[in-house]
Amino acid sequence: MPLTLSSVLADSYKFLWQNRQDLFAYTFLPVVLVAGAKTLALWLTGQWQVVLTSTQLPADPEVAGEAGTAAAAQVLEVTPTGIGILLVTLATYVMFAVAWHRKYLIGNEGNTVGAALRWGTRQWRYLTSFLLLLGIALVASFLLSVPVRVMIAENPSVAPIAIMVVLMLVLLIYGRLLLVFPAAATGERFGLKDSIECTKGRTWLMAGIAVLPPLPMMFVLLIVSMLLANLFVPLFGASMSLLLVLSLIQQGITFIGIAAGVTALSIAHKQLTGTRRAGGV
Repeated sequence: MPLTLSSVLADSYKFLWQNRQDLFAYTFLPVVLVAGAKTLALWLTGQWQVVLTSTQLPADPEVAGEAGTAAAAQVLEVTPTGIGILLVTLATYVMFAVAWHRKYLIGNEGNTVGAALRWGTRQWRYLTSFLLLLGIALVASFLLSVPVRVMIAENPSVAPIAIMVVLMLVLLIYGRLLLVFPAAATGERFGLKDSIECTKGRTWLMAGIAVLPPLPMMFVLLIVSMLLANLFVPLFGASMSLLLVLSLIQQGITFIGIAAGVTALSIAHKQLTGTRRAGGV
């Protein structure tokens, strides 16, 4: 079958549904770890009530704006607690992504879920690839923004379009490099040059794979978060236990979106490289 964005998206969610029991088993520990870490951090900082109320829909638009501003400021604030949450989130993402890449590309290996998620050489390789691609994206953003800043200084009205162009170019570059992730997860010898060669003529496809698979679950997350907050907070009041329950639900939805993205990338890797079973570590 031809590799198209629509077929990749459809096949990725089809794979998740067909393997829903394994998906629950693989996501259970990451979801609990991230939700628990975020809940604990909000309790330690005393900002958990702000987060709960920020997802409600107050009648007064001014109140809604103030709540949203406070929540955004809390998210953007760099603190030791925030850095800790980021590290936990990154570690659990890598653990899950490696295991789920292998689930699709290699299949059942006879391992327990704990063994599949255990940190080891593959996880370090995946994390290294992640940091490398992040660095490349940041450098590309900086270099491309230099002429853009000159244009904006001369004509501020072009700022929105210029920024969008820079973001799109960075996304196109990033998409061409994405195949290093499933390769790192399966232990295949595969570098940035190999990814660029395998994705030749597939630039827009890879950009779509980088962005679109998790989007349906992000919309679900937004709607569910608002519905649950507006239903449960008035009924039970703001509490830490309610925050933990909501966080578990939110992270569960988030990791389904992550799984969709990982599966879509695995599908592209399998078809573009002809990978069936990868050797190595």
